[in-house]
Amino acid sequence: MEIERPSKYGAALTGSDWPGLPLRIGHLPESGSVEELSTDTDAILVWTGGPSEVTVVYREPLTGEDREYSFQRRSGMIDLLPAGTFMKSVRYQGASSTCVSVNLPRSCLEALSSEELPGLDRDRGPQFGIIDAHVLDLVQRLQGQAEGRTPLGALYTQSLSLALASYISARYGPRAEAPAPPKTPSLTPAQSEQVKNFIEQKLDKNFGLLDLASVVGYSPDHFSRLFKQAFEQSPHQYVLSRRIERARAMLRDVRIPIAEIASACGFSNQGHFTTVFKQRTGITPGVYRRG
Repeated sequence: MEIERPSKYGAALTGSDWPGLPLRIGHLPESGSVEELSTDTDAILVWTGGPSEVTVVYREPLTGEDREYSFQRRSGMIDLLPAGTFMKSVRYQGASSTCVSVNLPRSCLEALSSEELPGLDRDRGPQFGIIDAHVLDLVQRLQGQAEGRTPLGALYTQSLSLALASYISARYGPRAEAPAPPKTPSLTPAQSEQVKNFIEQKLDKNFGLLDLASVVGYSPDHFSRLFKQAFEQSPHQYVLSRRIERARAMLRDVRIPIAEIASACGFSNQGHFTTVFKQRTGITPGVYRRG
């Protein structure tokens, strides 16, 4: 089996005698950038390692305009790149990570199934930082076959490939309906911990509901309901309370200017900080510090 040399797209895990969807693997250092990436076929990227702060500049498929998108990539997240995706640049900083990519060339899809498998929806464009346990499981099983860890034969490999291609086409293809939110009464303990960690790391930043919802892969409205059930308050009220608690701790150090504390706790300016602090505690930051 011939294996290609590594490139900015990673090294091939599979060769011409591989019976399933082709796989590649790439290892990224703690920080860096990659320029001008493009896809000729649909591609599924599964990430392990991290976390990393990622900024992607890509071309919108419908308008042709460049768009910048930033997010925190964590282990187990998935990127979906329809054929024709062009990324002007990808910048990342954080912990080292590994990417396993699965391509869905038309010839493979036709060989796997007599029914049409449309693959990804090109008009929707690329999607980054998706959480989908089913895709993650199928790709990891395919990787195990490609690396020879648990070789179970061509039939098993083709079955995995067909299952992955069928699922991607049904859920993320051009005729796919938006998936209904999971019928979960609340965030799980693990999800709650993920959200809390994200908030603590970003308290000095201006982040919104969409950013919080993306941490656990839910729509903003569904996330808000689950969050309120888990924390017994809205996301906004919880974040505000955490900002105030951090401010209280910092105010005990008289060497730190109040304006600096306001910025470190995510308030737009000292006046905004003073107003909110007084609303929540009944006194101004200056009075609290002197007390």
